[in-house]
Amino acid sequence: MASIPLSDRPGLPLVEGGAPLLGHLLQFFRDPVSVLTRGYRTRGRLFALSFMGRRMNVMLGPEHNRFFFEETDKLLSIRESMPFFLKMFSPEFYSFAEMEEYLRQRAIIMPRFKAASMKQYVPVMVEESLNLVDRLGDEGSFDLIPTLGPVVMDIAAHSFMGREFHEKLGHEFFELFRDFSGGMEFVLPLWLPTPKMVRSQRAKRKLHAILQSWIDKRRAAPLDPPDFFQDMIATTYPDGRPVPDEIIRHLILLLVWAGHETTAGQVSWALADLLQNPGYQAVIRAELAAQIGGGDGRELGWQQAIAMEKMDLALRETERLHPVAYLLSRKAREDIERDGYQIRKGEFVLLAPSVSHRLEETFPEPDRYDPERFNPANPAAKTESNTLIGFGGGVHRCAGVNFARMEMKVLLAILLQHYDMELIDEVRPIAGAGTYWPAQPCRVRYRKRRLDGAAPTAAQPAATGCPVHGQPAA
Repeated sequence: MASIPLSDRPGLPLVEGGAPLLGHLLQFFRDPVSVLTRGYRTRGRLFALSFMGRRMNVMLGPEHNRFFFEETDKLLSIRESMPFFLKMFSPEFYSFAEMEEYLRQRAIIMPRFKAASMKQYVPVMVEESLNLVDRLGDEGSFDLIPTLGPVVMDIAAHSFMGREFHEKLGHEFFELFRDFSGGMEFVLPLWLPTPKMVRSQRAKRKLHAILQSWIDKRRAAPLDPPDFFQDMIATTYPDGRPVPDEIIRHLILLLVWAGHETTAGQVSWALADLLQNPGYQAVIRAELAAQIGGGDGRELGWQQAIAMEKMDLALRETERLHPVAYLLSRKAREDIERDGYQIRKGEFVLLAPSVSHRLEETFPEPDRYDPERFNPANPAAKTESNTLIGFGGGVHRCAGVNFARMEMKVLLAILLQHYDMELIDEVRPIAGAGTYWPAQPCRVRYRKRRLDGAAPTAAQPAATGCPVHGQPAA
């Protein structure tokens, strides 16, 4: 179709089954992944959905993922694709600022996630994970998201704002934070004073007031040695200019918001996957025994956590099977050609990790839980870029991905070291188009393990099947 002018080329093929006027909107907001999967099965890797007359162009597979990330801030706009973000934060903030300003702001936080800085967070992650063990006691049951989500929040508050903030203001801060997160509105106009939008904006003002008071407090009495928050206050742009307090406040909110939304869901899915695949759980337990022996995990440090390579493979496989960010969005800045089709200026362009991660030509036996598919020692390992995109990609890839993976490693290691666990409820994704967490209830029954290297208690499920490839995923 090279000789056909771009303006005369057809749009991406529309998925059948849309309703009059609404198109696929209601279907999508009831069960987005099933609609996206149907699109792939009936139309292939390029297709379109209709949302009340607006075309939503979906692209699947590594080559389209690469185009999407490379063309962000060029042919594709991230700023125009998520207007709710501008209301929650600021039009001149981070990914939604012009590229030069975005890179300046990104340069503020990236050093805090390098190895030298990350080492100081591991003891915090261990401490908060052991606090959870103290709360759980010897046996009982817990629901995944309501139990693990607050631990993720505790780790963020303690790591990013410091122990004193966490102990004095952590509870109030995160109660407000839940209301603030309600500002993610994908359908209704943002100017509508819906209850959740009113709560979100009210919480935003209170959160900024709390953070500003803490900035003022730390400037008056700096912490020595400095922690993450103290470093943020003292940092400057690469050209030496001071960072405005508003940007510091927004950066803290962004780190907590993005980290909680993704990590709380991802660590919950990871634990559920391991409990459903006792063969690979046994592999993880053997790795834990090699790294921390029969201790309670208090001695777990940076080197031991980095050495947990099997745990890392398990987390990547969970990211593949259950990407919490199941959809990534951009908006076309001009007409675009893809494989002979036209995407018009102003239309949305979407990636769907939830479907791309299960393409059989990319991941053989895509519905099977198989962490070893990511093992570099495996000749068939999937290690090339743009195949696993649960944390985004390109210059806008999640800055805190290494922090998130480390805290998930630590939290799972502590739980597995202390407890034999089994699922009570069937694991299924939450209904609707919200964050793709496990639905509640998703309860886990647990019983304390002996920490002296003795044999597991009777509550430990028997390891069956291949200890590497496990069982089919839920």
